[in-house]
Amino acid sequence: MAPAFSIVIPTYNQADFLEVALRSVLGQTIRDIEVIVVNNHSTDRTLEVIGQLDDDRIRVINYHNGGIIGAARNVGIQAASATYVAFLDSDDAWYSNKL
Repeated sequence: MAPAFSIVIPTYNQADFLEVALRSVLGQTIRDIEVIVVNNHSTDRTLEVIGQLDDDRIRVINYHNGGIIGAARNVGIQAASATYVAFLDSDDAWYSNKL
C-alpha cells in the first residue's frame, strides 16, 4: 500500500543540514511517509548521513540536475508513490505536526 505522503528533498553537499531536515521529517506525527532524497552527486558526507539514519522510508536518487533544483524536484515527483507530495529543502526543517 502506498504511503500517505512522499517528501521530496533535493540536496547537494548539505550533509550537516540534511541530517536535521531528515530527522524533522522522520519525527512527524504522521508516520505513513516515504522520503525521497534527490542527491545531485554530493561530494560530502551526504550518503553517509542518510545511511546512519537507517530508515527504510528513505530512498536516494542520484541525479545530475545541472544546477536546476526544479529538475531534481521533478525527478522526486516522478518517483513518488504517495497520494500527496511535499517538498523540503535540505537546509530546512519542519515542526513535528507539519503534515
